Amino acid sequence: MYTSTSVHSKVSQLRQQQLSILKNVVAICQKHNLIYFLDGGTLAGALMHNGFGIYDDDIDISMPREDFEKFISICQDELSQDNYLDYYTTNSNYYLTFAKVKNRTVNYPEKDRETQDYSHVFIDIFPLDGMKKKEGMRTITTMFLNDVIKNMIFMRNSTKKKRKIKELYSFFLQFIKTKHLFRIYYFLFTRENDAKYYINHGGRRKETKNQVIQKELYVPAKEHYFVDNYYSIPRQSEDIINTFGFGYMERYRDKKTFSHIEIERL
Repeated sequence: MYTSTSVHSKVSQLRQQQLSILKNVVAICQKHNLIYFLDGGTLAGALMHNGFGIYDDDIDISMPREDFEKFISICQDELSQDNYLDYYTTNSNYYLTFAKVKNRTVNYPEKDRETQDYSHVFIDIFPLDGMKKKEGMRTITTMFLNDVIKNMIFMRNSTKKKRKIKELYSFFLQFIKTKHLFRIYYFLFTRENDAKYYINHGGRRKETKNQVIQKELYVPAKEHYFVDNYYSIPRQSEDIINTFGFGYMERYRDKKTFSHIEIERL
């Protein structure tokens, strides 16, 4: 039986490992002049607490697509010994369109998984793709097609529990190799390098499903304190937080559950 104190003590240990991974990733970015930002709930925690919120159980960063791809290409040779990249380039059954850097020595029990393969402590790295217009038919079509391909990749490879009809869909998707789905994904969604807006396709869901953000809100980055060090955050972070949906910071502050960890298996 777990008490609140014991749960938060175990989560604190996972956070320390996540911070270690973050520092490893940031060191690589600094060495190669790659741009990154604290993002999502991690950005909210930095602004509100200068660190993790009470129920934060992961770390999110984002990178412009060009920097993201450079990181993917070099990190395998520069990550610390026990850290590794989990992405479609290293895992033929990868199910997400953003990357994770994990530590193979620390388990991370995720919710709703039939298998715990690759369930190691991690941080998320989201690519920011270009978008020429914030709204309009082209933008709507791009988001729709992105959701379709993204769902195909997820349904083909995810180990999360599925209903019978989704299991059948997943079975037929096995006839398409993951690398081919990603080739389609890259062709359709990653080539707008000179656009005025950023879109985080991997992070779009619920309140941020239609989120398209001006590049000028991100760059040039500024520094902000998080836990024990200074990290890059978007230039106008508060304006970006406002795109996460009405009352996001209040919802973040009032959060009462962990998003990813299954506490019974900590």
